[in-house]
Amino acid sequence: MNFLKELDESVEPIYQELIQHPFNIELARGTLPEEKFRFYISQDIHYIGEYSRALAALASVAHSHDELMEFISFAKEGLEIERALHDEFIKQFNITPPKEIALATEAYSNFLLNAAAYKSYPEALASLLPCFWLYNKVAVHIYYNANKENKYQQWINTYSSAEFDETTQRLKEITERLAGENNQKTRDNMKSLYIRSSRYEWLFWDSAYHLRYWIGK
Repeated sequence: MNFLKELDESVEPIYQELIQHPFNIELARGTLPEEKFRFYISQDIHYIGEYSRALAALASVAHSHDELMEFISFAKEGLEIERALHDEFIKQFNITPPKEIALATEAYSNFLLNAAAYKSYPEALASLLPCFWLYNKVAVHIYYNANKENKYQQWINTYSSAEFDETTQRLKEITERLAGENNQKTRDNMKSLYIRSSRYEWLFWDSAYHLRYWIGK
C-alpha cells in the first residue's frame, strides 16, 4: 500500500462526516443560511493568512531549491486566489470582519504554525496537506451533487477546479516521496498529524454551521 492511500483510508470516516455535515449538504443545495456562510468566510480570511504563513515557513526548510520556490509560490497563489474569492464574497454577502476569532479557527491555525515551526519537514507537510487534499475532495463531491443556480457556486468551482487540483497533486507527490525517504516512525508521525489536521477541518466547518466562537456559543 502506498503512503497516500494509507493517509486517504485513515481519514475516510472524517471525510464521510464532512460530506454528510449539514453545512456542506446545505451549501450543495444552495440553502445554507447566509449568516452561516458569512461566519465561515470571515473566519476563513483569518485562517488563510495563517495557513500561508505556515506554507512560507515550510519553504524555509525545504530539501531543495525547487521545492523552496514551489512552497513560496503555493503561499503566494493561495493568498491571491483567496483574496479574490473573499473580496467577491464580501461584496455579495456583505461580510464584515468577525467580532472575534473562533476557538476552532485559532486552534487549527496554531496547530499548523506549530507544525511548521517545530516538526520535521515531512511531518509539517503532512499537517498542512488536508487543507488542500481533503478540501478538494469535499469540494469535488459537492460539485457533482450541487443544485443548479447555486449562490455558492463560485466557492464550489474554486475548490473543485483543475488549478486547485494541480496544486493538491503536487503536494501529494512531495508527501509520498518524503514518506518513502523516511523511517516507519516518521511515517507514523506523518499519519497521526494528517489525521489530527483533518479533524480540525471538521471542527472549522462545524463551528461555522453553529455560529460558534467557542463551545458555549
